[in-house]
Amino acid sequence: MIDLLGAYEMEGEERQEGDIDLSNDQWLEENYLDLVQKYPRLWIAVMDQQVICDAAMKSAAEAKAKKIAGGREFSVYFIEPTALPM
Repeated sequence: MIDLLGAYEMEGEERQEGDIDLSNDQWLEENYLDLVQKYPRLWIAVMDQQVICDAAMKSAAEAKAKKIAGGREFSVYFIEPTALPM
């Protein structure tokens, strides 16, 4: 099972996942093997079921995504390389 880190914290509390987050979660699960190959050990931001940016640190991915998203909702995930074939 994939550990989704899509819910990010706001003022110390995790916010509820909305329909957009759930849609991005489903897309992430369906495309996880491709994402592991392209973004191992990176944080990615997903909006409208596509990767809009990546970064080594979560805060950097969120900052980039906020600029790109322009106020629209996005999800942030860490891509674990554990699914890579040996």
